Amino acid sequence: MSTGRTAPAAAGPADAARADAAETEAAAPAAQDTRARLIDVAERLFAEFGIESVSLRAVGIEAGQRNNSAAQYHFGSKEGLISAIITARSRRVDARRAELVDALRDSPEPPSFVALVNLLVMPLVDTITASSGRTWYLRFLANVMEHPMVDSPWRPDQASASGTVSAALPDPPDPPGLRYMRKELRRLLPGLPNAEFERRNRWLVMTTFQVLADYERQRANAPAGRGPALGQVISDLKEMLVALLRAPYPAD
Repeated sequence: MSTGRTAPAAAGPADAARADAAETEAAAPAAQDTRARLIDVAERLFAEFGIESVSLRAVGIEAGQRNNSAAQYHFGSKEGLISAIITARSRRVDARRAELVDALRDSPEPPSFVALVNLLVMPLVDTITASSGRTWYLRFLANVMEHPMVDSPWRPDQASASGTVSAALPDPPDPPGLRYMRKELRRLLPGLPNAEFERRNRWLVMTTFQVLADYERQRANAPAGRGPALGQVISDLKEMLVALLRAPYPAD
């Protein structure tokens, strides 16, 4: 006797494929959320405790992951995680630096030492001032620069003292804004030997990271309104960097 109802059709291969695709699409946002959470937590831990002291397992636990191997799964290695942090944070920095470069190119006058130092400093300052709460990125960068297992991705020649190239990180970032800065600095320092020019550029970056990291730390720990004056920090830092670039060579 017919009930008037039609039995559901058996699921075929096409239905199974659609179901798998739907499940994958649903999981994708969750995976991105997990990656973002791991990046945020790792940045803070690396900033507070240093690169060597923090394991991938510790990052997963602090991020609240039930699978303690989550950071290993998403980034492959500590170096991969470091690279992911830099990639995530540098987008805004590079965009701001590109705006400053465009302004310099539109100017009828060639850029000065101060204007070029500004390209390095101000986009990094913005990573601190963009948030009313605590930030960690400058302290993270300072620790990355110092750690022996990481050949700095900002090192101009990428080569170590022994002449070998570190494979600790993927291809180092070389954004157009920093390439422009280096090109114009070379124009202002035509008589400086290449090795000395590279050393000063490396110290330029290292000094910037360390000073701004110290400001970031003091800003986070000082009572409200009691931290160092940012305007004075920026002014002092720029004066230091210009003096470094313009130091006599050879030394008197």
